[in-house]
Amino acid sequence: MDQSETQSRFKKALANRSARSVSVLALLALAPVVLFAAGRSLYAGVVTTVNVLLIFGSIYLLTSPVESEDAGEHQNEESTV
Repeated sequence: MDQSETQSRFKKALANRSARSVSVLALLALAPVVLFAAGRSLYAGVVTTVNVLLIFGSIYLLTSPVESEDAGEHQNEESTV
């Protein structure tokens, strides 16, 4: 199997997923964090884990749907006068 075929399969697999569900892939970064924490200090591992979780949370919220009924209509009366 060549590289282009592998990339094609990967793209097809991700095409059926929502952006929000794909953001869970960011949690795969926790695997190297565990190895990093084992090789270095526990404190460094904890700080790195917090960073990974902050990045995941940001991506997850960024790709969440907008629930506001007036999305994009944030004009007040002063701006229309």
